Amino acid sequence: MMADAREWAALARTWLRTASPRVARAMREREQEAARRRWEDRRGKRADEDAREPVRARWATEPEPEAGPSEEEIEAAKEALARDVALERARDRARRDRAGRSD
Repeated sequence: MMADAREWAALARTWLRTASPRVARAMREREQEAARRRWEDRRGKRADEDAREPVRARWATEPEPEAGPSEEEIEAAKEALARDVALERARDRARRDRAGRSD
């Protein structure tokens, strides 16, 4: 049934083209416009894919962040070191004071 409808539509287009040059020109323009839209749609999709490709390449070529402690970890380590040094100095001072009293 669908084949019959398509055949009838093709026959009607052929008859219109032969019957009127103006209709033939309008049909040709419509077909060209439809072909252009199909081509632009494909070109647009391809351009979108092409545009995505350099983004992936750019990100892939950027240097990776250096492995190591973060700024917060460095600051925490400095504070812990300062506490340990202060505690060791206090212990050393206490030892000297005890050693001085016992003499």
